[in-house]
Amino acid sequence: MMSKLVFEKLYLYSTSEKQAKCIEFSDGINIISSSQVDGTDRGKSVIMRSLYHSLGADSQFDDKWDDSGKTYILQFRINDKAYYIYRSCRLFKFFDNSKKLLFSTVDRTDLAEQLNVYFDFSVRLPNRSEEKLEITPPAYNYLLYFIDQDYYNGTDFSSFSSLQQYANYKENVLYYHFGAFDSHYFEIIKKLEQLKDEKSQLDKRQSLFEGMFEKISGELKGSTYNSSIELLKSEIEITNDEYSEIVEKLSNIKKKLISLRNQKEELLITLSELTEAKKQNEKDISLLNSHTCPYCKTFLQDTVEFRVEKYNSSDDIVIVSNDIQLSILDLENKIDLDEQKYKDTLTLLKEYEEKLNFNSVQVNDILRHKGFIEVRDSLVTDMGELKATLKINKNQTDELNKEKKNYEETKKAINNRYYELLIKDKTAFGLSEIDEKHFQNIKSNFKASGSNKPIATVMWYMNLIKLKNEFNKSAIKFPIVFDSPNNAETDNIKRKELLTYLLKNASDDNQLIISTIGFNRAKFSKKLELNIISLSNEKYHLLNENEFDAHKELLFELCNTQLTTVDEGEPK
Repeated sequence: MMSKLVFEKLYLYSTSEKQAKCIEFSDGINIISSSQVDGTDRGKSVIMRSLYHSLGADSQFDDKWDDSGKTYILQFRINDKAYYIYRSCRLFKFFDNSKKLLFSTVDRTDLAEQLNVYFDFSVRLPNRSEEKLEITPPAYNYLLYFIDQDYYNGTDFSSFSSLQQYANYKENVLYYHFGAFDSHYFEIIKKLEQLKDEKSQLDKRQSLFEGMFEKISGELKGSTYNSSIELLKSEIEITNDEYSEIVEKLSNIKKKLISLRNQKEELLITLSELTEAKKQNEKDISLLNSHTCPYCKTFLQDTVEFRVEKYNSSDDIVIVSNDIQLSILDLENKIDLDEQKYKDTLTLLKEYEEKLNFNSVQVNDILRHKGFIEVRDSLVTDMGELKATLKINKNQTDELNKEKKNYEETKKAINNRYYELLIKDKTAFGLSEIDEKHFQNIKSNFKASGSNKPIATVMWYMNLIKLKNEFNKSAIKFPIVFDSPNNAETDNIKRKELLTYLLKNASDDNQLIISTIGFNRAKFSKKLELNIISLSNEKYHLLNENEFDAHKELLFELCNTQLTTVDEGEPK
């Protein structure tokens, strides 16, 4: 269902001066006019600027109008429901038709959110800092509908102040009004940017993984390591145990050799002692042959007993000496055998040492090889997951681009229609100075010069409103407020053409409010229903004391009303 907002009454108050002004509007065409002879500075622009200023935009008043000392009350309706909005500096109060306070705020963002409940429309744009979508201040809702008399600048939105807080706001605001952009569109754009950044990071990782994979594959190329590392470890453990046994055996042989050599040495010493004993015994026998006692060197008559003893000793020495020599020979054989065993065992020990060293090197090589394989396998897994993630990224991007394409097609249709409308009006007004290439996209700027400047500006605004009404039919229709489209540079013929154009293009979709000097009703069709508001007050004295007395009760009532709990089921 189409919603339409209609201004009904505007109340302006200067409480310090006890002055006020009330202007009534009709649903249709309203013309605020003053004398052609001396009709300037009667307050037409103040009235025009105050309308959307009351609804939360910031109009650019002249210095002579002290906005900080003024209070604005706008009575309006949306379809069949009437409301009041009260503004004093930053304070806003919103009332229903029975003057029940629905909300109050001093925060412009809160005001926009609250008005959205009743308008069912609000422009949403990504902010500069976080690119987070947010409801814009109310002025962005009204950009298409108000032209200040001082800002007929072609395709620039400059009638309201403080509009640069959003990047590229003009294009985004227009497409939002036309229904080509909405909250979902900006979510798509943001998500596509995130997916693009994600893909860039994934591509970098993929390139890194592929480089690593290529290098590792080169390292593994031609490798013959097929052994099981566990088997090799078992082999090393067995070899190590055998090596320990050999070391222990070598130690035992060495100990035995030392013992045998010690025994041999002891026997050699004993044999040497026996040799000496034998020599001494032979000397004693020689002395006995000369009947000399070998012990005391005295003469012996009978030497037989001593001879027997000495000869027995010689025999014993020979026997013992033979036994010892046999033992020595036996020990030498054992020593030779054990020395050979020691040499053989030592050789075996070296072989095992070499084997252990070789196996350790092989283990290191296999571990290195295995490490490369594990890294390669891990890379294969990671690359597979990365490929899957890239595929998901592509699928999501493709789906979002399909959705975006629908918006792009709507934009294309809007721009085609935009071109048609502007070409038609350019031809009708004879604006040959404007190159038609500027009509191909709503982002493009154009403006005329001299007396054609207000014509080009009005033409642009009116066609923007037409586009919104065609492409976003369900959006609320705000009143069109054009302040003095016939400025001082416009000649009489073009003034008539421009007013005729505005009145001809007026429709039931939007209330139309125009201000002009010296409006002559007789020059326009009698079929047109016009609400002509004539200002005949003194210059710079739009407000007066009589109207303050007449309307002060409304001012004080709304001023003093405080917010109470809103009943459930309040209009939304």
